[in-house]
Amino acid sequence: MLFRKDPCGIVCIALTYAMLLHCLYVILFVIIIPLLNESLYGTLHALITCTFIFLCMFSHARASYFDPGFVPLPKKGIDFSDVKINDNNKVNEHGWTICNRCDTYRPARSHHCRICKRCVRRVHSIIICVESCLFGLFVVTIFVDQVQSILNDRSLIDTLKLDEDSRMTQQILPPARVLLRKVFGPGPMILWLLPCDLKKSNETTDLQNMHHV
Repeated sequence: MLFRKDPCGIVCIALTYAMLLHCLYVILFVIIIPLLNESLYGTLHALITCTFIFLCMFSHARASYFDPGFVPLPKKGIDFSDVKINDNNKVNEHGWTICNRCDTYRPARSHHCRICKRCVRRVHSIIICVESCLFGLFVVTIFVDQVQSILNDRSLIDTLKLDEDSRMTQQILPPARVLLRKVFGPGPMILWLLPCDLKKSNETTDLQNMHHV
């Protein structure tokens, strides 16, 4: 688990949890218990409300405290100064490059996060800090952007780093269902709503095995 001691992030995440708990308190103790205490309708609403509040807090906690996909650091420090000078940090045949900020040998489509001070694989958004108060229109905008990035198999950051010819070149994309499963994982679509890993991925292990300099 990760926890960044960022004052702004701590305040925002506290406000986020406070608003969710206040919403739960109002629905249960102000609306349902006084008005619908002995009805099946009230019990059903209370169960649905608690489920959604739990999923919201669990999803936010995973996004805030868990590994977002950091590129593993080598066990021993490596000096890439000669490589940067001689090769001008060229991309090799597999798309691997050397980060100019954290000196990490990283795979294709990895980008450096200035908040975490680490390189992250397959960044799909440019949210500076996830520990923030997210409201309706902003959430809808981010949701549409994320879906578009998944279906195009290219994030906004990847698009901005392309030259004009590469942007105009039409991509050959797999079916949308395949692209969605790459993000949400295999299994029934209903399980995509669960903000947890049902099966441990070997992606980090495979990435470390590919880490050859």
